[in-house]
Amino acid sequence: MISLQKLGEKIKAEKSVALFCHVRPDGDCLGSALALKLALKTLGIKAEVFCDDSVPSRFFFLNECKTVKQQLDGEYGALVAIDCADIQRLGSFAETFYSHKNTYSIDHHISNNRYAKENFVRDLASNSENVLEFIEILGVKPNAEIANLLLMGVMTDTGGFRHKNVTASTMNSVAKLVALGGNTNEIYYHMFSAQSKERAKLFGVVMSKLRYFLDGKFAVATVRLADFESSKAEQSETEGFIDFVMGIRGVEVGACVMEMQQNKFKISFRSKSADVNAVAGYFGGGGHTLASGCQIQGEYEEVIDKITFAVKRELPE
Repeated sequence: MISLQKLGEKIKAEKSVALFCHVRPDGDCLGSALALKLALKTLGIKAEVFCDDSVPSRFFFLNECKTVKQQLDGEYGALVAIDCADIQRLGSFAETFYSHKNTYSIDHHISNNRYAKENFVRDLASNSENVLEFIEILGVKPNAEIANLLLMGVMTDTGGFRHKNVTASTMNSVAKLVALGGNTNEIYYHMFSAQSKERAKLFGVVMSKLRYFLDGKFAVATVRLADFESSKAEQSETEGFIDFVMGIRGVEVGACVMEMQQNKFKISFRSKSADVNAVAGYFGGGGHTLASGCQIQGEYEEVIDKITFAVKRELPE
C-alpha cells in the first residue's frame, strides 16, 4: 500500500488529475473528492470530479456539488478513485479507469480490493478524514469551502456523530475543520433534518411496514417501486431510513431493502454487534464491519430469506 506522503509526491508531479466518485454518490464521497479537487487547483493542477450518476439536489447547498461531471472531458495524467471499494462502483468509468496506466485509490472501506495501480486504504470513520490528512500533506491549508465539504463527509458517514465508528481521531478532524470555517449546524440541517413533503410521505409508508426477524434482533425496512410512485419521492431520499431502524430497542442489525427495478434490490445494512461486512460479502457487496451494502436479484421474499439467514450466521451468540 502506498503511503500518503508518497502519494502526495506522485500527485504533485501531475499536470492534470481526474477524481471519480462511486455510483449513487453520498456525502463522504462527494465531500472528499470535491475538497481534494479544490486543493489540487490551488497547486496549479487541473482537476475535475466525475460520477456516473447525477448528484442528488439535496447536496446543492454546497455549490461545489453542482460541478460534478458525468462525461469525461479529455485526457488526464492520473485517475483517482475516491471512497470506492471496488472498480465496479465506478459505473461506466470502470473500463476507463482499469485501462489507464496511472491510477490511484483513496478509501476507508475494509472491503477495498486494491483495484488501482496504487492504493491507500485506511479504515477510518470517513474517507474525508483520510483526504484531510492528504490535503495537509500536499501543503494546502483548507479554506472554509474545503472545510465544509470535508465536514459534510465526516458527518454523513458518522450519522451526525451517532455511529460507533466515531473516535477521538474523528473529533480531532472535526475540530480542525470547524476552526477552518466548517459549519456543523448548516450541514446537520441539510443532511439530517431538511426533507421534502414527498420524502416525509415515503418515510411514513415504509416505517408502517417494518418487519422483524430473529426474535426482534433483525429489522427490515422495505421500499418498493410502488412506494416511490405513490409518494413521488426519489430513490436518493431514502438516505437516513436505516438510522431510524437502528434506534429501535432490541434491534442489533437493520436493513433497508430498496427495490431499484423489478426483482433487483439494493440493501443497506447497519449493525450494533454483527459483522455486516461479512453479511454483504455473501452477496458480492461489502463496506465496513458495522455498515455495509450489496445488491441482490430475485423475488422479494426470497431476498428477505437470504439476508435473514446471512444475518443469523453473523449475530453473536
